[in-house]
Amino acid sequence: MRPREVSAPIRAWLSENSRNDSQSWYSRAVAEDSPVDVQVCILGAGPHGLAMALHLLRADPSLRDGMVVLDPAGEWLTTWDRQFARLEIDVLRSPSVHHPDPDVDALASFVSHQSMMSSGLPYDLPLTSSFRAFNRHAIERAELPQPMALQPRGVHLEQDGRLRLDCASSTITTDRLVIAANPHRRQIPDWVWPLCGQSSAQLAHASDIDLRALPDLTGERITIVGGGLTAAHLAIGATHRGAQVDIAARRPIVTRSFDTEPGWLGPKNLRGYERCEDPAERLAMARSARGGGTMPPWMRSRLDHEQIRLHEGVEITEAHGTDNGYRLTFATGEHRRADRVWLATGTTPDLGALRCIDPVRPDIATVEGLPIPDDDLRIGLPPVHVMGRLATLKLGPAAGNLWGARHAARRIAEAITGVDTTATPHLRDR
Repeated sequence: MRPREVSAPIRAWLSENSRNDSQSWYSRAVAEDSPVDVQVCILGAGPHGLAMALHLLRADPSLRDGMVVLDPAGEWLTTWDRQFARLEIDVLRSPSVHHPDPDVDALASFVSHQSMMSSGLPYDLPLTSSFRAFNRHAIERAELPQPMALQPRGVHLEQDGRLRLDCASSTITTDRLVIAANPHRRQIPDWVWPLCGQSSAQLAHASDIDLRALPDLTGERITIVGGGLTAAHLAIGATHRGAQVDIAARRPIVTRSFDTEPGWLGPKNLRGYERCEDPAERLAMARSARGGGTMPPWMRSRLDHEQIRLHEGVEITEAHGTDNGYRLTFATGEHRRADRVWLATGTTPDLGALRCIDPVRPDIATVEGLPIPDDDLRIGLPPVHVMGRLATLKLGPAAGNLWGARHAARRIAEAITGVDTTATPHLRDR
């Protein structure tokens, strides 16, 4: 792939700065209200965005001068780290072969070389601290600058086929846009809506709960709605702070080692998925494969050990606010009082939640909010590619996992550069 002419801000950065300078060329370009012209713009600096950047640089190192990453936090993996920290998650659910680096064995080799502790769990799941250190190492080794702290206000298709991203203090023009963010809608049960706005109630969605910021909960009764891993982490965190915790799941809790059965990570299940030509049927297959929230056996054992009460296959039908909490009514007619209600009811991916895409959305076909990607994970007429859960209709139900991050990054990198990253040497070997 022939690199585009390097712009003045990039030349200045290359001549003045060494590796990993947080004051990167695009940070200064924004500060100076200068336009930015690049070949690839990655929207999102989480594990998927990092995987995309690492795969692009492996395929074509010259893209270091023509690639920009946008994330409101202005740092790599900030949202990911915060989510794990606020739920006090100390171990990943994905095995060590799943991570952003193109080399499958990179994480395991890093952990071994650094003599880091093992989780001791089945499949040798990596500790969150090890995964965080590994990502920092990958970022430093690849000499990736910090992302630009911006969120586009609008994405427009120009007459020459390129994209213009209008931001608060700058304009970015790019050949390709890769959406590595996670636009979504929260899933809120119908019985919750009448409770909204009641200031006396302690109602919260899991996305807003930070266990670290909670006070002593001794004597409080907390009902957590949902039967997945997030509900389990919240329950353990609340129990350790003295609360009496009930988990209310509308179906029996499903124990499964991973989010999806391993067959969905290879041809065993994906071959039939790819043969299905109806996007709506594919979506139904993906939803059935995930089947709602699940938790691995080791986490289910922790719940039993902590003596957390489980109400399985019982749905809450009604709730009323009281002076000091809630009165919940179950489908069985049973009533239960709760001082707090936490909703671990998940989210649904939705391209429409990414409002900056609105100008080009008429050219993108969707099914219930999910775009319909081609084999290169490009969606419609605009040169826009998707990763994460937005790629579900092509990659299957595991698209949003770390497995999906590597597979999406490989496909998109090859579409942009013509190079298969699985057949190229590692950056450190160049």
